[in-house]
Amino acid sequence: MNTDDKKKLGVIILAVSAGIVASILAGNYIKQSVQEQTASLAKEYEKKRKQEMDALRQDYERFKMETAQAIAQQQQLAATFREQAGSAKNQQVITPAQQASLAIKTPPGKRAITIQLDSLSAVGGMIGAGDFVDVLAHLNVPNPAEPAAKETVTVMVFQNIEVLAVGTSLQSVPGQYPLQQQSTNLNVTFAVEPEETGLLTFAQRNGKLQLVLRSPQELETRMLQAANWQTLSDYVLEKQGTDISAPKSKALIEPAAEEVKPFIQIFRGGKSL
Repeated sequence: MNTDDKKKLGVIILAVSAGIVASILAGNYIKQSVQEQTASLAKEYEKKRKQEMDALRQDYERFKMETAQAIAQQQQLAATFREQAGSAKNQQVITPAQQASLAIKTPPGKRAITIQLDSLSAVGGMIGAGDFVDVLAHLNVPNPAEPAAKETVTVMVFQNIEVLAVGTSLQSVPGQYPLQQQSTNLNVTFAVEPEETGLLTFAQRNGKLQLVLRSPQELETRMLQAANWQTLSDYVLEKQGTDISAPKSKALIEPAAEEVKPFIQIFRGGKSL
């Protein structure tokens, strides 16, 4: 090998060595760069996670404080309500206007009539002066086929009837509903048409009355069917597709006024013989 070849070989070896060193240095740089970027991303993630956790912790503390305040307000309102109810129960304060204005409050053309109901039938005691109700009657109707037997029929006898007073109160008072719910019976005064007074009294004496509270915005009256076993069975069959096999009323069979006997009539020349 001559001198030129040796020089060329040395240059090649030097170049290869430099390339290997450069590759190693480049790999180390890339590795270090990746590690630095990974560490930086990890720090940013931890920082962001800490901020989110702090925000959640603050929201939780705020929720706890608001919940505690709401519970305290409810307890305070309940205590105030119990105090007012106890005061109303003990004092039973009735103003002169409540005692003396029933006639003035009765609408022209109407009559004020009072009936006694158990609190459950009076919408559970949740009723007051100024409300409007429908009146249901559970009537004991004699059975024409068996006069001694009676069938209970539920029918809407009056609709959109104004309540003038409950007890002696012509207006709502604090603590009224809880006191009414504790009472066994309530005296409810209605404003009705003159001819309805006798019907209402008759219905009460021949059955049991129940009130149905109406919305203040609803003024419409409807034609409603009386409720008995047959109408309930028909309704359930139509709406639910279920036959509850309601008992059938016995048909009333009246005897003929007089017995009709068979006969033959003979005519001759257009005249009856």
